[in-house]
Amino acid sequence: MTNWGTAIVIDPRVLDDLKGDVTRLGVTRKRLLVCASMLVAFVALLVPVLWKSQARVARLTEDNAALREQYQMASTALETMTQSHRKILAATEVAPTVGTKSWGRQFVVTQYIPRSPDYGKFNDGFTATMKKADPNARIVAVDPALIPYGSRVWIEGLGWFNAEDCGSAIKGFRLDVLAATTKDAMRYGKQKRFVIVVPPGTEGASAGTTAMLRSPSGDAGSDDTERRRAEERIG
Repeated sequence: MTNWGTAIVIDPRVLDDLKGDVTRLGVTRKRLLVCASMLVAFVALLVPVLWKSQARVARLTEDNAALREQYQMASTALETMTQSHRKILAATEVAPTVGTKSWGRQFVVTQYIPRSPDYGKFNDGFTATMKKADPNARIVAVDPALIPYGSRVWIEGLGWFNAEDCGSAIKGFRLDVLAATTKDAMRYGKQKRFVIVVPPGTEGASAGTTAMLRSPSGDAGSDDTERRRAEERIG
């Protein structure tokens, strides 16, 4: 015997609606699964691209820093060259008629002192041209095969000098400036400097350079300043 007291009566139209909802939910679920799969695939493709982009940005940042450093170095070198050219122009303006026999190039410059035992027994206080080895006379030792005795020699940062001495180690493009003390010579060390050579007898050259060589004290302060700047750039 059936107990109809607890029976639930459902309208068939409600069941049809529920079946339709279940079907729509199933379709939506499939679509969501497809979208999720596409999203995962997109992320999988995007991560390497983002990693490469980040690496490229890092390289560009490093390259930018390197280029900035190179630019600063180039600017410093250009400024140094500009100052050097200004000094050369200033020297030639003092003696503008140096003549066609004059020439210039880079030399290795050192300093020595008179009567030093380090220079051998022939260092008797006189130069190779039998001039007194006086630092105030602004004497420079040269290779006489390259620079004749009596030439006027302008050294970047130091000024004008007389070519009146030589040395066994002073060959080719080497110069040795007569200094007052060993401390001065050691402090100067070995430096590369642009040099202008005015051979003896060059027309118009003697007046300007001789005036400077006879009064070195007036340029002493500027020479010391230039020497310190040169040492700071090299040191």
